[in-house]
Amino acid sequence: MAMTMTIERVTAFMGLDVLVAKDEGLFEAEGLDLRIAALPPDEMQSAAEGTPSKPTTNQGKLQARGEAQMFQA
Repeated sequence: MAMTMTIERVTAFMGLDVLVAKDEGLFEAEGLDLRIAALPPDEMQSAAEGTPSKPTTNQGKLQARGEAQMFQA
């Protein structure tokens, strides 16, 4: 029986390794059912909305709410 793990959506630039490993079946081979969750579009913020002292990020929001076990940073 596979263990299910949900991570926040991985972008191709920062998470190519995860996408390739999922496509190659490497998570499944280790007994992991990897699910990739996406932040709803209405919750996405542009980095331009932030400032150097208070940057804007979209990463970790689903994890903070308990909807994902981790995010790809």
